[in-house]
Amino acid sequence: MTAGVVTAVLLFAIAALALIVRRDLVFKLVALGLVNGSTVLLLVSLPRGIGSRPPIAAGAIPPTAADPFPQAYVLAAIVINFAVLALALVFVMMLVERYHTTDARRLEALIREEREAADAEGEDA
Repeated sequence: MTAGVVTAVLLFAIAALALIVRRDLVFKLVALGLVNGSTVLLLVSLPRGIGSRPPIAAGAIPPTAADPFPQAYVLAAIVINFAVLALALVFVMMLVERYHTTDARRLEALIREEREAADAEGEDA
């Protein structure tokens, strides 16, 4: 395995552990971005084939040309994941503005209390 593949696997493991262990939503978003970065690094680091050349050539494309699809896929994945992280950050900002915390367990408890209060209010009516 190449150094890029090993680094990508290590980064993915660290980010997955952070997603599981950390309770702060901002750290979870950073870990999610690290998962994205590690998958992109893995796809870029994979060997493209023995003896293959870039598909950009003058004239006819040689039979040993590398497939350009993984490069296009990686570029699309970077853009989509950036948009997902930006949207998730907006949601975290809205949660912080409403509940004044980024702790996931505390947020769950506050939302549960809010729902129970709303259910009790609905039963009284």
